[in-house]
Order: sequence, then structure tokens, then C-alpha cells
Amino acid sequence: MREPIISVIIPTVHLYTIRRALNSIAAQGAGYISRLEVFVVSDGRPPLNGLLAGQYPFALRFIGVLPQQGAATARNVGLHFARGQYVALLDDDDEWLPNHLAQTIATCERTRGIVFTDAELYHVQEGWHRPFRFAYHPSMLTKTSPVIPSTMVALRKTFFEVGHFDTQIPAYSDWDWILRASAKGIPITRIPEVTTNYYFSPESTSSRSQDMVPELLKLCRKHNLGRVPVANFAKMITDPWFARWRIPGP
Repeated sequence: MREPIISVIIPTVHLYTIRRALNSIAAQGAGYISRLEVFVVSDGRPPLNGLLAGQYPFALRFIGVLPQQGAATARNVGLHFARGQYVALLDDDDEWLPNHLAQTIATCERTRGIVFTDAELYHVQEGWHRPFRFAYHPSMLTKTSPVIPSTMVALRKTFFEVGHFDTQIPAYSDWDWILRASAKGIPITRIPEVTTNYYFSPESTSSRSQDMVPELLKLCRKHNLGRVPVANFAKMITDPWFARWRIPGP
């Protein structure tokens, strides 16, 4: 078997959505399937090996961590085991469109940095969906981050250069990581195309705003940020405060 060149890391607590995420990986171009290794990092849930082993045309590994460790810890654990030249993130309740790896890997090969795409955001509770499209410029990272983790691909060596996700601020660990990458001068490239469906629900970590406030304060102190609002990706689509970066869509 060839050495895998793309490692996919999926933190999971929602076992009932994991098949959707895995099915979307299996729907990527045939040229990618044999080059994938997928790590499902389960947050204190029963092992999935017996349920899913052998059902997918790519190398699939299951790793368990202690309960309530969060996505930041799960991603760090997955990175420890990853062997691919590239690392792609996917949350257990999201899914890729069939062109996701074709778009992101090609751009990552060219830029040798971090790549992210637009997404379609589905609000599970309220029943609406809208495109999540934000014009990216490094200066905006002091106010917000337009990078949904499930859309992101980077060289594995970039993760080692930037360092692990900060487990002390799990709700903002992705924004913190992007800030640190930008500070190191690593290229960050937005692909202006929807390649991911992002699902937001009351079970999403970022839906618990009361828990996000102290973590946002930690993030702001860590990076000397000014005053920024508590927000999740769903709020960024509708809140006027983010309109300066939001790209209008149908």
C-alpha cells in the first residue's frame, strides 16, 4: 500500500452523523481514495470499529480519548498519528462536496500554506441555509476568523510549525490557530467556492454562548485583541457587525 498523502481528522461526539461525514469522504475523486487515511477520534463514546470497519474504500482508524476533551484535543491526537503530507479537517456533523479535495489539495500544493473554502451553512434548528462567504484579508483576523475548520487543508509540516490547537480555549481554538499561523507568515488562501456543508445545531459547541465568553476573553488577552463580539459562524451570517467582510449571496 502506498504511503498515504492526505490525513483526514474527524473529532466525533455525534455518532449518528458520522456516516454522513464518512460518506462524503468516500465521494471524493477516485484518485484520492487510495491516498487517504482517516482518523475518527471519539470523545469518550463507545468504539466504532465494529460498526464501520470495512465499510469504506479508504484506510479508517478509530482512536478514543477521555470524555469531554473537546475537538481541540481530538484534533491534536489525530495530528499525532497522521502520516500524510497534507492534513484535512472535517467535523463529524459536516460533509464535503465531491470536489472538496480536488480544489483544496491542488491549491495547497501550489501555495504550500493553508487553504480554506466557502461553505453552505445549514441551521438545523431553525431550518434555513445560506452560503458562508467572507472576503479574507489577514487584518480581519484581529476581529474574526472566516475559516470553518471543516473547509481547511494544510501541509502537515505547517501544523508542526504552528503548534497544537489550544485546549484551554476550545470554542476558539481554530481562530487562535489561524492567528498564530498568520503571525508566522504562513500563506492563507481562500478558495471562493462552496465545497463543504456546515451544520449548526443546539448541540454545536459554539451554540453555548455563556461558555464562549470566558474563552473569548482568554483569546483576546493571548493575542492582545480589541473588543470583539461573542459569535459563532451562524451569527456571522446575519449580524450587521460582520457585514464589512461578508460577501452577499442569494
